[in-house]
Amino acid sequence: MECISAALDVTARKQAEEALRASEKRYRSLFEGVVHGIYRVSVDGQFLEVNPALAAMLGYDSPDEVLQLDAANVYVDPDERSRLVHKWLAEDRIEDEVNWRRRNGEVIRVRLSGRPLTDQQNVVQGLEFIVEDVTARRSLEEQLRQAQKIEALGQLAGGMAHEFNNFLGIIMGYTELLAEEKGVSESLRRKLAEIKAATQRAASLTRQLLAFGRRQMLEPRVLDINTVVWETHKLLRRLMPENIDLVSLLDPALKSVKADPAQIQQILINLVVNARDAMPDGGKVVIETANVELDEEHAVPELYFQPGDYVMLAVTDNGLGMNEETRAKVFEPFFTTKQEGKGTGLGLATVYGIVRQSGGYTTVESKLGKGTTFRVYLPRAEAAEFLPEEESPPVQEQVLRGTETVLVVEDEDGLRKLICASLERHGYNMLTAKDGAEALQILEQYPGMIHLVVSDIMMPRLNGLQLREQAAPLRPGLKFLFISGYMEVSMAEQQLPPQLPPRDAAYLEKPFLPVELARKVRELVEEPSKDEAQGKRPRVSTRAATADSGSHFHQENRPFST
Repeated sequence: MECISAALDVTARKQAEEALRASEKRYRSLFEGVVHGIYRVSVDGQFLEVNPALAAMLGYDSPDEVLQLDAANVYVDPDERSRLVHKWLAEDRIEDEVNWRRRNGEVIRVRLSGRPLTDQQNVVQGLEFIVEDVTARRSLEEQLRQAQKIEALGQLAGGMAHEFNNFLGIIMGYTELLAEEKGVSESLRRKLAEIKAATQRAASLTRQLLAFGRRQMLEPRVLDINTVVWETHKLLRRLMPENIDLVSLLDPALKSVKADPAQIQQILINLVVNARDAMPDGGKVVIETANVELDEEHAVPELYFQPGDYVMLAVTDNGLGMNEETRAKVFEPFFTTKQEGKGTGLGLATVYGIVRQSGGYTTVESKLGKGTTFRVYLPRAEAAEFLPEEESPPVQEQVLRGTETVLVVEDEDGLRKLICASLERHGYNMLTAKDGAEALQILEQYPGMIHLVVSDIMMPRLNGLQLREQAAPLRPGLKFLFISGYMEVSMAEQQLPPQLPPRDAAYLEKPFLPVELARKVRELVEEPSKDEAQGKRPRVSTRAATADSGSHFHQENRPFST
């Protein structure tokens, strides 16, 4: 028997097959392990291949569940896919962002990067994509745009309100001085009262603008929000019609916060009034307080969010609710859904500004036809902040006069002249400066005793706070009364409360009445300074003590007086 055999060398084929298997293994490992979603789909919308990351992105347990879906049903707008496919068929590279809907109904924003899949005849047979969930990124970008828009509006509103406050102060002041003149008829007095009332209403509007821009001066102290709620409850009840129930659910173990009590009351009133207006047919408003801990997992959607312990104040109504477009604009100034003449559009903007200036956050949840919940989160007060509040005894009207020397530092000429005229009527000796630098020169060179400095805060060259700091070594124990309605705060400082007047300095908010100024001045000059309380004799500067009796500061010349 003859045997014929043949041998075929299959080494190369085996190596190729092994290389192919290794390549497929690497591809499969990459396909299934990558964090981004990957899928292939037919032109008509049938999923052909899906990786686990895409299944998880859509809220499904396995890729097999996604393979049973029609791709069009993943889109929030199913018709959008048809429009996009028509465009994609003519492109070599695909880059688009679309809205998808997860299994639980949640809408996500995804970025699609892909290409068409063609056969040998260059006919498109399908599409393949890498999918990235950019929902959080786009949300942060929107928060940044909103923050920048509100910052720009706040800069504009705050700057305008600051200027208006100066003018309103001049009108209010001279109106009151004129009304006090002898021989003023009753008819003229009534007209002056109308001017005064209108000016005070305008001042209220500027305070809202300053609050929105986080540029109003606050007087924070440690307080219990529950106490503020109860103290305000009677007023709130009067604001409610009979067909609206007002319910308070207050945490008896509520922690304290450090805030301006008047502003917390304003927040509460604005939120409750807003809830009332959202229920024209009646309903229920619930005021709630609670201690909460906010971490990264339970973060509020704020650009400058800081984790920590907070006190929450919430106001909920079961009224009309808001759509997403309205909800997104609800804190913008002058935005309102009310009829013309029914609101200024500043109520919620004021809330937003006060809360941010106090170091807190505001959130809103709303559904059309279901109602709305506003939540305010304020940082809990630290143990070191629990200091006793000092109260000054009231000053009687009959002791408003004095002969002390007062230095007025104000860059607005008209207001500076008004302050001087008002205090001169009460017997004070007046010195004036148009800014901190000029005031510092007076403090260095004036030979006599200066009992009080009445100073604006925001001024060119040298502001009021800087003036006080530099005046301390020149005249130890010198008292300051700051007058302002405006505090500067920059975008970078938004996460922190703005700098406030020192605790041991007094403050009077613009615009103010002459009698309010006279009362505050009298209160301060009669109050012993720290040096006086310790038995130290007040000093003037060395240069001032050696001034010649014929100096240009002699009161007959009064170059620093108006």
